[in-house]
Amino acid sequence: MTATLSPIRRVFTRTAVRRSDRPQWNPRTRWSEKRVVIAFVELEDGTLGVGEAYCDGGTAQSVIDLIERDLAPLVVGQLPLAARHRWNTMIDTAIVSAKGGACFAAASAIDIGCWDAAGHQLGQPVHRLLGAGRDRVFAYASAGLYGTGKTPGDLASEMAGYVAQGLRAVKIKVGGATIAEDADRVRAVREAIGPDVRLMVDALYAYSPADALRFARAVERFDIHFLEAPVHPDDTRGLARVCSTSPIAVAGNEFAYGDESFLRLVEAGVDVVHADAILCGGITGAMRVADLAQAHHRAISFHAASSAVCLAANAHVAAAAPHAESVEYHMIHQLLFEAISEPPWTIEEGHLVLSARPGLGIALDPAHPVFEP
Repeated sequence: MTATLSPIRRVFTRTAVRRSDRPQWNPRTRWSEKRVVIAFVELEDGTLGVGEAYCDGGTAQSVIDLIERDLAPLVVGQLPLAARHRWNTMIDTAIVSAKGGACFAAASAIDIGCWDAAGHQLGQPVHRLLGAGRDRVFAYASAGLYGTGKTPGDLASEMAGYVAQGLRAVKIKVGGATIAEDADRVRAVREAIGPDVRLMVDALYAYSPADALRFARAVERFDIHFLEAPVHPDDTRGLARVCSTSPIAVAGNEFAYGDESFLRLVEAGVDVVHADAILCGGITGAMRVADLAQAHHRAISFHAASSAVCLAANAHVAAAAPHAESVEYHMIHQLLFEAISEPPWTIEEGHLVLSARPGLGIALDPAHPVFEP
């Protein structure tokens, strides 16, 4: 298979930003803009693959420098499907550099771009290269943020609107108001979407263990599928306490990276492992996490709250992981959607169905005006 592939010539980046004049917020962050870093992996024959690096919470330049200066020289000349070797070469640099999550994010972008490029050269979608037995995965509408003057009724109407678009699951943010107020928001949404639509809540690490349990008990009657990220990501003992006592299932953590981090989540008792290919090491890293979760008899769900590249990468991995229960379909963070001529997916009966187009199915022009000059 690799005999037909061309080696990597260079790796370069582009950034895109979306601004809003109507700020929204989650329990931790209020923002009016969202930025993404896209890596283009160019092969010797001119084939372009695209990947994305997680870059929230700081300047994008630090991740760009890691991609272009630190990691790109390590992969130039390699074949794009040399996945294990490439992944280990890049991730090993984090050991002595102590650059941690930033290194994983940068490596994620290059890894995704390599899989995309390989798919284009071989004429196969990434999920088939990964050995998938399906082309679809259950998707949930993710939104439900806080906003100025936004009432529980407004939230309920918003989430019911996503169900009307064909999705059969929704997720809202909690932890940014009192427990009583958030329980009322959950109640309003459940009444609006009915009993047959899956409902999840995401606290984004906002609660103490005690408050997470108080909240879980307050909303148990509304049939919550899972409570995501209830406590600080470093509080594994607190997470274990919540997992062992909560009346509803617990999921986490989309900001995790590295095998040991995900192993600690499993040992803490999460019911659903959460991962994001643009942070946990790309498609290669996400498949490692999926295998770890399956080995410990846990479901896995994939986070995607950024661009079309992020969503496609996570969806292809989810299709290849037989125990993947869902992928996030963010209704607000949809960067670069306007830069692709045709989405490489459709929503059918609550599932995101991937096209058979090669690679990620996305053709992005690095000269497109959506990218910053």
